[in-house]
Amino acid sequence: MKWLARRFPDFDYRIAVLFCIAFLSLFPLLGAAPLFDEDEGFYAEASREMLENGNYLTAHINGAPQYDKPILIYWLQVISFRILGQNEFAARFPSALATFLWMLAIFSFTRRHLGLQSGFLSALFFISAIQVTITGKAAIVDSALNLFLTQCLFHLYEYTQNRHRRIYTAAVYAGLGFLAKGPVAVVIPFGVSLIYCLMQRQFRLWLKMVFNLRAILIFIAIALPWYVLEYLDQGMIFIQDFFLKHNLERFSRTFEGHSGSLIYYIPVIIIGTLPHCGLLIALIRQARTLMKQDVYRFCFIWVGFVLILFSFGSTKLPHYILSAFPPLFILYGGVYERLAARLRSYLVPAAAFLGVFLILPLAIPLAIPYVRDDFAACMMGAGQSLFGAGYYAFCGLLTVSVMLLFFVRQSGSLRPAIVVSVAYLLLVNLALMPRIGGLMQSPVREAALIASHLPERAVMWGHTLPSFMFYSHKLVQMRHPAPGDLLITKKTHLSEVGAHEILYEKNCIVLARILGQSP
Repeated sequence: MKWLARRFPDFDYRIAVLFCIAFLSLFPLLGAAPLFDEDEGFYAEASREMLENGNYLTAHINGAPQYDKPILIYWLQVISFRILGQNEFAARFPSALATFLWMLAIFSFTRRHLGLQSGFLSALFFISAIQVTITGKAAIVDSALNLFLTQCLFHLYEYTQNRHRRIYTAAVYAGLGFLAKGPVAVVIPFGVSLIYCLMQRQFRLWLKMVFNLRAILIFIAIALPWYVLEYLDQGMIFIQDFFLKHNLERFSRTFEGHSGSLIYYIPVIIIGTLPHCGLLIALIRQARTLMKQDVYRFCFIWVGFVLILFSFGSTKLPHYILSAFPPLFILYGGVYERLAARLRSYLVPAAAFLGVFLILPLAIPLAIPYVRDDFAACMMGAGQSLFGAGYYAFCGLLTVSVMLLFFVRQSGSLRPAIVVSVAYLLLVNLALMPRIGGLMQSPVREAALIASHLPERAVMWGHTLPSFMFYSHKLVQMRHPAPGDLLITKKTHLSEVGAHEILYEKNCIVLARILGQSP
């Protein structure tokens, strides 16, 4: 590194390390695991049907129009499918690219306001966090949404600092965010910027910023055309389903059993920000000191607003809190720099959770008798064989590598942050996700490929598996099977379907032909 620094005076190894880690985490293994149901399968299948039916205005799943999300993610996936083919890599590529740009936005913003070291730490913590590592390259809309939302808030903050033309780029990002997921892309920037300006006694500036006519016109030009065209094509059902059901009602009442208490997102943040959650206690202790700097104050407001907003929402899902991660990791970066030689408070949780992942598979046989869901118990039993000697040796090596950091000089060193980050990226990308994907989704993909060569109509019953449609290129009927049907279901439902012939069975997923005379 010193030789490179002498040869290239502007070279900084931290930038090279960051970009290398991010690239290797996001792209090489992007298509290694099958698509996960329901979300990845849903988005990928809707994009496949869009490409097949040529309707680029309304997304369809299993032939029926869908109004859950706006159109942007489907357009991005369709473009990716056209260039890269209809496969897992192409389905996930828009999200992975958005996550890389999202990390770059965090790095650039933090570097401008807090220096290169803080920018490096914030971006490194972000890209290596477990929740970002998993959802950041999933074939879903959240990475794109949060890229735009984050950039919008960064530019609003910078407008309050120097009055430059950032307000217009903020409007562009708000429009793209609205096209990605709807009102949340406006609600969060609106609320965070209002609270921050009130605390800064800049309410007039906030009014000038938010009600800037040119910025509003830019937002409308980007966000509004698709909504208008979709309304003209689909009518009031689009307004009722998207705005009322999937936005207002999702906030006011629980959807699909996804509920939780007011503290639901506290453990989500702790687990989701692993291996860096050890900085959370230090952050709370140093909050008063950090709040003296404008940029950290803005970050605290951002985290607090998102946490309160979604904590009081009735429907709760772990990925909702992702919009609070950029400011949280900026704060984590500031805390890490201030810990100096006291980094053991950071290392202890990272090492402890690695130990948990090391021994967790050993607890599966002990837990199975207490699992009430027969299908879950069946899957757990099938998964035991995936965690053999190779898994324990690999996780043990990662655990030892982190524990060795307790015996090296830590003061002012980036080594602990880099080693811990790389260890968890290796854990998730090489040890956990391939095994989980093989356990849960490989049977669905293999069954779908068999079904794609069979003439019978496909029926899905007792299980929702949109990835089956993606892999088989078949629409399915969602009903109780009848004689002559080709059924994809859970093994635990076979006793309810009458005479059948099993064509494929693996990990409690079954593809069967229903016997008898066809209707």
